[in-house]
Amino acid sequence: MRSILLDTNLLVLLIVGLYDKKVIENHKRTRTFTKQDFDLLINHIGGYDVLWVTSHCIAEASNLLKQTHESQAKELLSVLGIFMSDKKESHIPKEVIFGNNYSMRLGVADTGIVIKSKRVDCVFTVDFDLYTEILRLGYNVVNFNHLRMGKLLQ
Repeated sequence: MRSILLDTNLLVLLIVGLYDKKVIENHKRTRTFTKQDFDLLINHIGGYDVLWVTSHCIAEASNLLKQTHESQAKELLSVLGIFMSDKKESHIPKEVIFGNNYSMRLGVADTGIVIKSKRVDCVFTVDFDLYTEILRLGYNVVNFNHLRMGKLLQ
């Protein structure tokens, strides 16, 4: 079974798009994305059997999703909860996160992704520093911005 791990920004894009693609270009945390980016993400992750998210990314995503008006924030958090109900969650203990060289440079959520990256088939991210670190370690990683650029060049 092929598995994928999403970073926080792509999880936020995914949840906002599942809620309403029209909101993508208006939500404070997804303004840099388009409806076409959401479709591109859906198409690429659809080829994987298992979607993983770290508990740190879920927490970070919930905080970012709430950065809108109150009723929409509640609805987005509801979509996040429903979406995550059948997905895989990875929890990396704080001792592992802070005992790692990456935590001071990449932060907690991205350090968890780096650690989990060796146990999944591919990581999808828009974070260049995270992308280069996983690439340096020799694990499979896709910089979603590269997919976006490729789509623009077609």
